[in-house]
Amino acid sequence: MQTALLSLISLMAGFIGSLMSGGSIVIFSVLTFLDLPVQSAVGTLKVAIAALTLVSAATYYWGGAVEIRSVPYLVSFSVIGALGGSYLFSSLPAGPAGAVSLGLLLIGLYFSVRSHSSTVAVEKRGASRVLVSAVGFIVGLYIGILGVASTLIVIAALRAFFGMDMLRANGTAKTLIFFNNLTAAIVYGFGGQIDYGLLVPVIVPVCAGAWLGAKTAMRVGGERLRWVYLLIGSATALKLLSELV
Repeated sequence: MQTALLSLISLMAGFIGSLMSGGSIVIFSVLTFLDLPVQSAVGTLKVAIAALTLVSAATYYWGGAVEIRSVPYLVSFSVIGALGGSYLFSSLPAGPAGAVSLGLLLIGLYFSVRSHSSTVAVEKRGASRVLVSAVGFIVGLYIGILGVASTLIVIAALRAFFGMDMLRANGTAKTLIFFNNLTAAIVYGFGGQIDYGLLVPVIVPVCAGAWLGAKTAMRVGGERLRWVYLLIGSATALKLLSELV
């Protein structure tokens, strides 16, 4: 029964995460409520989000919603940040790890609140390679540590620095986040901080949901689900806070 419920929630998480953002909040919420150690929950989360964004990015790519020219440069610097963030977080004791997770979760929720209409036009602005590299590194660092609401953060950067429309920014963000989560998952795997017994009931429905979510996003977008992310993220933050006090 627990496995069936986990798979159903993972299917929903894949759909929400691929549509816009929030899949990591849903999966992380479930894993923390299963009382996994924080690092194991995050390590398992990285594998699930890598699978989600792989299917999502491929679907967006075939729909023409990925900015291919920007991906290699963004990925190279963000992966460096993801490596640093993963090693930093995986080496922390359980108490500080929980505090870091809570802090970054609140940051993710802040960006969820600030991210409003996807229809607002953004003027394309030039940016130096140094600045773009710094943004890519910081985004990768955040994704490597926790990455809740990371899609919203990456979309904001892509729209600000490259003037991408929301759909193309979403597809490109999914591609970037895939490489970062794959890098982070490898780090957590070598550290023995992945619960492999949970991967099959999580990844298979996550991939199915990701495909459905990306297909839906190509038609309607996902702004309406923002309040769902906030509710689930708030519940997760309260759960983490209760473990620290």
